[in-house]
Amino acid sequence: MKRFLTVIALVGLAGCQGVSSFFPNAKVAIVDGIEYSVRPLSSKNSWQASLNRPTGASLIVIDPTIYAGNVKAIEAATGCTVLRETLQNSDNNTIAAVNCSKSTAKK
Repeated sequence: MKRFLTVIALVGLAGCQGVSSFFPNAKVAIVDGIEYSVRPLSSKNSWQASLNRPTGASLIVIDPTIYAGNVKAIEAATGCTVLRETLQNSDNNTIAAVNCSKSTAKK
């Protein structure tokens, strides 16, 4: 029941504004026409990404395509390469570290 109420609250909030508006350092990255919220975490070079405007279904159903979009969004927002070995996916959110060295940074 608690998860259900959380989902209802998040759907209501997401309908009004994007998730990125709740995090002052968040960036919005658009990947394949979908908005993702990407924000830095306290760990050096670690980022979290999720849908910026999740729908009811994306809050309940785990969708592996969202994880792939999250990775692309982190790379687009940071201009760096996600270190695949650091990926942590949970509840349609992705946390990952990035490598911003000149040899791997995207131009």
